[in-house]
Amino acid sequence: MARMYPGTLPEHVLKNPKLSSEIRVYDTIRDRLPAEYRCYYSRSWHEADGDGGEFDGEADFIVAHRESGLLFLEVKGGRVSCRESDNQWLTTDRDNFTFKITSPVTQAMKSKHHFLKRLKERLGSRYIRARHGVILPGSTRPARALAADAPHEIVAFGNDMAKLDQWIVNRMAGVSDNREMPLGIDGERALEEILAGHFELQAHIGCSLADDAREIERLTSEQAWILDSLDHNRQLAITGGAGSGKTVLAIEAAVRSAADGRRTLLTCFNVPLANHLRELCSSHPNLIVAGFHSLCGLLSEKAGLTLPQKHDEEFYRNVLPNALVEAVDRIPELCFDTIIVDEGQDFKDSWLDALKLTLGDLDTGRFYVFYDDNQRLFSHEASFVSALPQSVIPLSRNLRNTRRIHAVMSKWYEGKRSTPAGPEGELVAIHECKSREHALKVVADRVRTLTTSGQLQPSDIAVLDASGSLNLGDNIGGVRACRADTISKNCVVVDTVRRFKGLSRPCVFVIGLDGLWDPEIIYVATSRANVLLELAGSSDDIARIMCSVPDMRAHVDRVK
Repeated sequence: MARMYPGTLPEHVLKNPKLSSEIRVYDTIRDRLPAEYRCYYSRSWHEADGDGGEFDGEADFIVAHRESGLLFLEVKGGRVSCRESDNQWLTTDRDNFTFKITSPVTQAMKSKHHFLKRLKERLGSRYIRARHGVILPGSTRPARALAADAPHEIVAFGNDMAKLDQWIVNRMAGVSDNREMPLGIDGERALEEILAGHFELQAHIGCSLADDAREIERLTSEQAWILDSLDHNRQLAITGGAGSGKTVLAIEAAVRSAADGRRTLLTCFNVPLANHLRELCSSHPNLIVAGFHSLCGLLSEKAGLTLPQKHDEEFYRNVLPNALVEAVDRIPELCFDTIIVDEGQDFKDSWLDALKLTLGDLDTGRFYVFYDDNQRLFSHEASFVSALPQSVIPLSRNLRNTRRIHAVMSKWYEGKRSTPAGPEGELVAIHECKSREHALKVVADRVRTLTTSGQLQPSDIAVLDASGSLNLGDNIGGVRACRADTISKNCVVVDTVRRFKGLSRPCVFVIGLDGLWDPEIIYVATSRANVLLELAGSSDDIARIMCSVPDMRAHVDRVK
């Protein structure tokens, strides 16, 4: 049985009655030629000459044998004829409809010359034995040759179909030119690469990411209507998981309040997030954007308070928040009409108490806290938020992440379950590495590839170290790098998972996976990417984070 390409005929060929003659030839070659023969069915080709001309063709069958060389065959069904007046070839089907066809002899010759040229490019000047022929299974053998270029010996008719395999063998084993050489093993391999070499192109990440990003942006903007509920609630806690659009809504609420002439504060705990919010809101009057502790220091300075020089844990935990309250007591003009807290789960209750006391009027002032009920990275207090009226419209849809990223991060989420609403997205990529340094090198190579190929801009990428021990430097993959709190244009953000909390990028690489054990940190790490997430580490660490190991979540909790 000959080796066929394709191994089985596709359904659309089998169901096409116009291809019945080709199917018959395919079955005969497959079942009757010995195993050392290879046969390629329906191989299209394209060629351009030096003058700008382009030519297309197709070989119905190419039969190859390591010793006997190549045979290029064209098959024409129906009753074939050639018009004497203009040498136009015709075929008449069983319904007596006649159609013009290209000379099958010419087709076979052109295919032969094209593929021999292609083989020569790979094998050099070796003169490979090659023949061509025509099969007319719906026509009987005439008494004389069809034409000068179509003698009996190169054409098989319906009379020959019972022994078509022997006709093919004889055609390939005919009189040989002394210059001709066998196809050989290398020629056999080269032919397979030309005719049957499968390929799988890497997706152009830039195109797919751009499409996914547009869909995510559209979904997130749809949530703005939720802010209408704030008009009727002066105090409110709004909950939602990572990617649910909390920060987008917090910004929009702050901008709306400031536009109404209210002195408005938008604050958060994380310094990089505060810097990001400040950049987004820089053009809005009446709106102050600051990290919580920066706000305490800023208002204390305006009130003329003297703060301790020692900035220890006590300084940030109690001294600065107390100074904030004292500052607005001294200068009431420093108070706010609206306070909006993003990532409220990071705040201690005493800090939220201090913030609330900066409202100019507790009865008319507005105090909104957006928080994630799963994340407790810096504070394990919740009584203040719990006491606030809860929004009746929880942010239950994940809009920022693709569904494939959501499938990974949601395994580490213990708050109110979110529903993925984004696009399907790219597969979460994994890179198995021997060490942290190896992982960093792999990621650097990926960054170089994505940026030099134009698929992504440096500002689309973040590299996050979960271990906090790698020397990340100010360059990765030949691209400038910056920290999360000093984000610059045309730079890849390179920082720790914790410092990147609250931020996101279209593409995020996570390394130092052996330091990623806390379920809440894993949740943060895997939810920072909008559309492309890649993990680089040992196979065990990757399996643990991807939850490929049964009961891994319970195992991580026990280790913690």
